[in-house]
Amino acid sequence: MITIAIIAKLENDRKTMAALLSKQDDFRITYIGKDSYDALISAKMRQPDIIIMDFRMDDITVVELVPLIKRHSPSTALIALYTHEDRRIIYEALKTGITGFLLRQDIVDQLASSIRSVFYGGLYISKPVKDQDLGYVFSQVNAGIHLSPSMFTNTEQQIFNGIICGHSDRAIAKNLNMSNGSLRNCISQVKKRTGLHNRTQIAMYALLAGIINIETIKKSFGRIDT
Repeated sequence: MITIAIIAKLENDRKTMAALLSKQDDFRITYIGKDSYDALISAKMRQPDIIIMDFRMDDITVVELVPLIKRHSPSTALIALYTHEDRRIIYEALKTGITGFLLRQDIVDQLASSIRSVFYGGLYISKPVKDQDLGYVFSQVNAGIHLSPSMFTNTEQQIFNGIICGHSDRAIAKNLNMSNGSLRNCISQVKKRTGLHNRTQIAMYALLAGIINIETIKKSFGRIDT
């Protein structure tokens, strides 16, 4: 069961998302709120698997809010709702560790799939932005950092492929015939060696290092979105 908190300042958005999620057998809404205070309370008291929230709130942006949420609930994955296709906003949001970026106009069609994608470790970006701005986002994240495929073992490269395709740790470990603990150790070693902070950054840097082709990631996103 995937536990979810909904944080949106517009009542209509809250009602729409709650109605959509209530139709899914594997979702359970644990908190509904309207502002950054509610987001922090949901993280501290409920520690949901997913928090869906507005990118822009009246008192704070999610870029500022995410570190506070993660302090209370490190394992919670975050999906940001936004209106304008601003690639710089996407870049800033991804840097904080947000792994879902959903256009408000896509809520009805893509909300459920975006939740499942980020819950199982994938990166979800609404298709219009994904098609137009991935190159920009990747180039920005890679600014000043130089990586090469030779820095990573074959096992680590296969883990990158699993992460980029949105597979869970359990699925990746099973495919590589290794334990979940060994997989987590490999990911931890990559973080230490590169200075990266989360699975999203690992996947993006692996792409930029030439380990994964840009066309491969676009195809992977397409599979995750369906």
